[in-house]
Amino acid sequence: MSIRYKAIKFKQGDNVLYMFAAKADEIWGFSSINKKTEDKTEGYQRALSSSRADDIRKYVQSNNTIAPAIILSFDSDKAQFDEATSEIIIEDNESAAWVIDGQHRLRGASLVDGDEVDIELPVVAYIGLDLSDQILQFVTINREAKGVPTSLYYDLLKFLPTNRKPGDVAKEKAADTANTLRKDIHSVFYDKIVVVTSPRKGQISLNNFVRKIHPLLLENKGSFSSYSQQEFTLILENYFRALKSVFPEEFSIGKYRFFQTLGFGAVVNALFPIFSITLKEKGGFTVEEIESMLSKVSDFQFSDWDNVGTGTAAENQAGKDFETYFKIMIESQAEGTSKMIRL
Repeated sequence: MSIRYKAIKFKQGDNVLYMFAAKADEIWGFSSINKKTEDKTEGYQRALSSSRADDIRKYVQSNNTIAPAIILSFDSDKAQFDEATSEIIIEDNESAAWVIDGQHRLRGASLVDGDEVDIELPVVAYIGLDLSDQILQFVTINREAKGVPTSLYYDLLKFLPTNRKPGDVAKEKAADTANTLRKDIHSVFYDKIVVVTSPRKGQISLNNFVRKIHPLLLENKGSFSSYSQQEFTLILENYFRALKSVFPEEFSIGKYRFFQTLGFGAVVNALFPIFSITLKEKGGFTVEEIESMLSKVSDFQFSDWDNVGTGTAAENQAGKDFETYFKIMIESQAEGTSKMIRL
C-alpha cells in the first residue's frame, strides 16, 4: 500500500527536494524519530520531550495553526516521485522516513483530536539522503543556524497574546521600561541599552537588562510589583542619576562601571535595600534624596569588584558588598559614629 501527495520538486545545489502538505497524524504514521541512544554511534536526534510536544499540542488546539515545515528524509526504497503526475508516492510504513527537524511540532500537531482540528503541515523532504548528510542537516539547523536574538524576543513580547505567564508579563514590563529609558535623550540610559546588536563598551543588552529587572516586577513577588510602570521607570532613572552624580568616575569614558554586566547586576541587586532605607529616612526617592544617602558611601572602593570574577555569584557578592557598606555607614552615622575602619 502507498500514499500519494501532490508535490513540488526543486533543487538546492546538488540536492533534490520535494515539498508537499499532509495531515499531521498521517506524517507521524509514516515517520520515525532517529533517537539518540546510549550507544553514541547510533542515531543523532535528541529524545522526544513529551512535555514539549504537549505544549505544542495545546498551542495548535487553541490556534489551529503552526507554520514551520517538517524536514524528512525518505529511504530510497520507500518513496519516489512520479514526474507525470507531480506526486510523491510513499510506502505506508511506520519507518518510511526519518524526521530530521520538527519532531516536536509534528508530534504535538498529531496529538490534536482530528474532530477538533484537522491540521495539515508543510513538509520538505529528501529521498535517499545518506546518514552523514542527515546529520549535517540536523547539526546545521539545530546548532549553527542563527536564532532570534533574545533581546529581540523581549522587545516583541508585547505583541504576543495576553494569556501569558507571570514571568513573561514581568519581562514585558522590564522591556517596556528599557525602551522608555533608552529612547529618552534626557535619560542616563539613553543609547546605553541595545536590542539587536552586540553591546559596545558602555552599553548593556536588552537581554541583560530584562534578566536583572524582571524579577523585581513579578506580580505579588517582585520587590517593586506594587508600583506602576511609570513609577518604577522613574525609580530606576533617579537611582542611576544619583549614582552618576555621587560616583562620576565610575561613569567616565573607559570605565562605564554600571553599564557592564557585573556592575549593572550589582547595583540592581542593591536597589531595593537602598530604596527602602532612603524612603524611610527621607520620605521619598528623588535624585537629591538618593544623592544625600549615597554620599555617605562615596568612598566605596568599586575597584574591589574587579577581583570578584564573573557570573551571577559575582554579581550577588558585589551587590551585597555595596548594600552592606551602605547599611553600616547609615547605621554608624545614625549612632553618631564618626569613623569606620575598612577591613
